[in-house]
Amino acid sequence: MKGYIIWPAYLDKNLSKNNGRKLPKNLALDHPKYDEIKKALESIGLNHESQKNSRYPKDQGKDDRTSGRFIVEKKYSKNEILKKISKEIRKNRGGA
Repeated sequence: MKGYIIWPAYLDKNLSKNNGRKLPKNLALDHPKYDEIKKALESIGLNHESQKNSRYPKDQGKDDRTSGRFIVEKKYSKNEILKKISKEIRKNRGGA
């Protein structure tokens, strides 16, 4: 499948933009988990492939970050997809 690659680091508010965060801090999440992102993509209805054992390139040699990545269909812009994932995870965590 060709599509956007989404790493958990893109959604992590604990990271700087230089370390991989793509969303503004007010939209980013506290330590997003692989399973949360997978569930959010399924809830949103976006076709995707998941690769649980992939490591974010900036994380090579580190054990403290979430592994895995998703290849998501290009139904929306990458930024819109990240915002939708963040919103869905917040909803699932009991937030707004």
